[in-house]
Amino acid sequence: MTTPTRAHDASLPSTALVLGSGAGALTTAVELSGHGVAVTVADFPRFSDGIEAIDKTGSIRMQCGWHGDEVAEIAGTSTDPAAAVTAHQLIVVSVPSFGHAPFAELLAGVVTDGQQVLWVGEGGGALSLATALRRAGRDPQVEIAETNSLPYGARVRGPATVSASRKSGGTVVAGLPPTSPLVGIAQKIWPWVSPAQNVWETVLLNFNAIDHVPPIVCNLGTIEGRTSSMLLWGEGATPAVARVIEGIDNELLAIRAALGIANRTGYAQYLVEQGFAPEYGGSLYATLQSSGFASSVFACGPDALKTRFITEDVPFAQVFMSSIGAELRVPTPTIDAMITLASIAAETDFRASGRTLADFDLAGVGRDGLIDAVTTGRW
Repeated sequence: MTTPTRAHDASLPSTALVLGSGAGALTTAVELSGHGVAVTVADFPRFSDGIEAIDKTGSIRMQCGWHGDEVAEIAGTSTDPAAAVTAHQLIVVSVPSFGHAPFAELLAGVVTDGQQVLWVGEGGGALSLATALRRAGRDPQVEIAETNSLPYGARVRGPATVSASRKSGGTVVAGLPPTSPLVGIAQKIWPWVSPAQNVWETVLLNFNAIDHVPPIVCNLGTIEGRTSSMLLWGEGATPAVARVIEGIDNELLAIRAALGIANRTGYAQYLVEQGFAPEYGGSLYATLQSSGFASSVFACGPDALKTRFITEDVPFAQVFMSSIGAELRVPTPTIDAMITLASIAAETDFRASGRTLADFDLAGVGRDGLIDAVTTGRW
């Protein structure tokens, strides 16, 4: 069915630009359309297939449980994102973390006073844009904020088609600086999203960095040798593997504590808060096995290590977290072990190619410098 045009929510801008054409971007576009916002979706020319699919029908089909299946009208599309940016107050960027730098560099050259840039997905986008603006010698009065994850579980299912399920919690949003009114805008779009203390919380509360890598690295024989699929968190997250996942979580909790972040909720509790597990089962292993993750299927085979669970989550999340730990002198032996083993297994030096504090000109500033950067939004 096609959802009837809805009245515009006056607390939101009348138009918005969504940058990206993956699952997060498509679902965000549908969500904004549901608030009566006229949405334009744009991406780089190399991703024109996804944009052309939307343009062909002028809509995005979403298969979901909370609205029921629906088709949301899209006001426009573009494969010239720099040009598209100039026409909108609200810009939502929803791309994988390896897309942060390219979009940040693009935005740094064109954003102007009064615009709002909200990064939806893994944390780090806000830091990328602030860094790109600084390096470009520009200081427009732009509001910047980011989430720690997508507010949904979402997958592209075909041309201009996405399936999505809302999380019931566990997604947080932080402004750069924290007082940004854009935090309130994000909560208006997604009422189940909570405010974070600052951007370090959104960076460090990265569920993919915690739970994606260990089940793969600790099950390499099965993953490479099997031609069929496996239950990654079902058969893959044995009690021992769950302890490795918990080891990463504990190291990130220690880093959060060193940065004075009050939120000390652990990963097992977040499984419940997000709606993936019915209750805490007394251990991470028991909670994982009772969660919806236990039935999640992972494709095995000789090319399995090319998954984004490794090629994105190791260099762009775990390497970044390791560098923050080193800056704070907080040991990260489990994270470091995952980086080393994944690099050996994939024959790729993820430390060399990964994202670190140096990419944001924040290496060597110490604890106080890291806190000051996200408190003021300037460094």
